[in-house]
Amino acid sequence: MSNKVISWLEETKEVFLDDSDDTDADPSYVDPAELRQNESDSDISEPTPSIITQRSNTSQTSHSRSHSPIAQNSYYLGKDKQTKWYKDAPPKNVRTRQRNFVLRLPGVKPTGRNANSILKCWNLFFADSMIDDIIKYTNIYLDKIRSKYTQKHMVRETSKSEINALFGLLYLAGVQRGNHLNLDDLWSNDGLSPEYFRAVMPKARFYILLRAMRFDDIGTRAQRKQFDKLAAIRSIFDEFVLRCENYYTVGANVTIDEMLESFRGRCSFRVYIPSKPNKYGIKIQALVDSSTFYTSKMEVYVGTQPDGPYKCENDPASVVKRLIAPITKTGRNITMDNWYNSIPLAIDLLKNHNTTVVGTLRKNKREIPLCFLDTKKRQLNSTMFGYDKDILLTSYVPKKNKNVLLISTMHEQGVIDPESEKRKPEVITYYNSTKSGVDCVDEMKGEE
Repeated sequence: MSNKVISWLEETKEVFLDDSDDTDADPSYVDPAELRQNESDSDISEPTPSIITQRSNTSQTSHSRSHSPIAQNSYYLGKDKQTKWYKDAPPKNVRTRQRNFVLRLPGVKPTGRNANSILKCWNLFFADSMIDDIIKYTNIYLDKIRSKYTQKHMVRETSKSEINALFGLLYLAGVQRGNHLNLDDLWSNDGLSPEYFRAVMPKARFYILLRAMRFDDIGTRAQRKQFDKLAAIRSIFDEFVLRCENYYTVGANVTIDEMLESFRGRCSFRVYIPSKPNKYGIKIQALVDSSTFYTSKMEVYVGTQPDGPYKCENDPASVVKRLIAPITKTGRNITMDNWYNSIPLAIDLLKNHNTTVVGTLRKNKREIPLCFLDTKKRQLNSTMFGYDKDILLTSYVPKKNKNVLLISTMHEQGVIDPESEKRKPEVITYYNSTKSGVDCVDEMKGEE
């Protein structure tokens, strides 16, 4: 019986070998077209492609393409000698990718829809409890400095109506573009200055209240600063940011960028940014709606925090992930510049946060092919595209010997904008239309 089985197996083996061609007989052969088709059809929940895991030597899935005998002229190779960017776009006949389906409708949330006046809207963000805390802590400081003044009535305790009047004068000064004017100019009686400053309170009282205004208990600040550099405004600032998140839902496109609040006083985390109009101040990372310019999330940069509950990483990827907390997994798109942006971060946000990214890229990234950086042999207004499974790399030459690099996990095809006279790709057109969210907020604040 065993001899018959062996004989039958030998006959079957010969039949299979005779019916197969050379291609099928080679187990290492992979059809390039079939490989690209399978990769395009893969769902976004499958393992991360090579460009995010290429730095790990232990991952087996990260270099799956590098073992395939695909013709070398079909892809660009990154400076790291591992990342591959295919020259041909993925086929259009694959199923629609599961991204940019906004799950939460933008607009005012139900908790804020009853605010039908300017004052009620203001009270949403500055609740009575916050104002009461400011009054309490300001009076503590006024009591501390009262002995230094001869006119005691100018250092009397403040009240809610007076603090609200102080805020009103500050807003009016901003409307009048008087944030850089001397107080003497605002309280002048020469007929050129507005009368409502003098009508609300004396100049000396206004100056004292500005000096004495506090947002925390000055008596316990030294203890809290041991583990929090932002102790002076931590409570009020966190409450304000939380209210910004609770009353409005941003649109489909948001911008992440830095603000610089002008300040030249003593502060351990004051920064200098020469590209900003004010140059010196407090840096704030912000998440802003690209269309309405509503600020949804903010984070003050204080450098390295002491060990404790407020210590966190300040690298760009960590900052971005903290800022997108209100919109994670809601199908939004983020536009950000090359300080924040990176290829591993873009892939991570797509895979784990259902959030796409469009942004510029620094030229020192190891995943970028050298030919995308070389501009000497390229024509003016020319574009190069590189494709991977979930990301598009674009290199555009706007000027002689200069190029702009962008990546996008939102755009699937590299297309030139037909309405652009300089033949800009659609990725750049989209980036330009959504990148100015934070800059517009600065402009509305009168800082541009």
